[in-house]
Amino acid sequence: MQKKTKRGTIPKWRDVPLTDAQLDVSIARHRKSIAKWKGIAVASTIVAAAGMLSVGAVGVFGDGLANAAHPTAAATQTMPMPPQSPTVFSTPQSGGIEKTVVTPNLSEVAADAFANLRATDGAAAVSAAGVTLTDAESAQLQHAVSAYHEQGFEVSFAVVDMRTGAVITSFANVPRYSASSIKAPYIMSLAQTGALDLDSVSTSVDADAAYLNRLITATLTVSDNDAYESLYRRYGTPPFAAWTAGYTFDAPLTGYYEFLTASDLARLWVLGYQYLFSDAAPAKADGTPAASKEARAWLAQQMRGSLNSSIQMAHAESEEVYTKAGWIYGEGDFYALNDAGIVLPAGAHDLQAHPQGYVLAILSDACGRNDLLSELATVVDDVIADLHRAS
Repeated sequence: MQKKTKRGTIPKWRDVPLTDAQLDVSIARHRKSIAKWKGIAVASTIVAAAGMLSVGAVGVFGDGLANAAHPTAAATQTMPMPPQSPTVFSTPQSGGIEKTVVTPNLSEVAADAFANLRATDGAAAVSAAGVTLTDAESAQLQHAVSAYHEQGFEVSFAVVDMRTGAVITSFANVPRYSASSIKAPYIMSLAQTGALDLDSVSTSVDADAAYLNRLITATLTVSDNDAYESLYRRYGTPPFAAWTAGYTFDAPLTGYYEFLTASDLARLWVLGYQYLFSDAAPAKADGTPAASKEARAWLAQQMRGSLNSSIQMAHAESEEVYTKAGWIYGEGDFYALNDAGIVLPAGAHDLQAHPQGYVLAILSDACGRNDLLSELATVVDDVIADLHRAS
């Protein structure tokens, strides 16, 4: 039977918070278990196992339901990334002739990515912009999407090749419930806008910074609902609105549990890629750095091996995968198994001048079917690899 999501008022849900000791144990156990997640059979049991943590941590049925009205905080302004010149180099060819190759830098790739996300046909089973798929590649992707439909589920995805800004999508303009996949983008908005001092938080320089460190770690690592709730109550929507200002989204977003499209979620992670991996720390409105490279590396690390990430499960441990999943199984008549983030090849560096890897966002109503999501992530990875070999 096909599981339906619904739009409108999101039901309330009282969470039971973890104690500090329980939270420390949960995070420690989770990090020790990351290496064991490679089997898809284990993946299918994670949602049920999450209930052992606490209803307040990730929920027996899901990891994210809105449960209160939220105060707002003072708006902050995000400064645009400074333009960079493309990298130009020559490679020797036969006959002693050199071929000049222009490699787009991260700022250029991001601009192309946003243009291509708007250019794809968001209602199509497979659409591409900035790249031409072969019949075989298109068939691979359609087969992975059809596997959901054959099981009575729906799915959307958007993938951005961060080497070129090329985009491939499937039903990417269909709004779906975000569940906790929104948590990582929200936290990145707090950091880049300077709503919180990431350098202080990452090193826990004082009691308040240490408290925020714990909230961010719990939210990103084990999808703790109460930790996210505390962050949102403190900072509200304005930092997220400032972070996304000037970019075209399918509908206004708040940074809280909401409906969004796969293209929207991909856009958020392209912004996140720029923030996390630019050599020059983006500045706040007053011109001061929003965070050091070390602080941003700490934030990115909290997204390595995050709980229930099917994209992580689909990749070798040598690859660098930064993701945040979201899931809910019927609570309030919501169904979701989502995942989104960044995949980098092992040893990737100097990403401002030589961007690599890709951004992937997947939204579905197939909660508990991590096998379907991991298979789709694997097919996407294969197609991106083929495109890279062909270029």
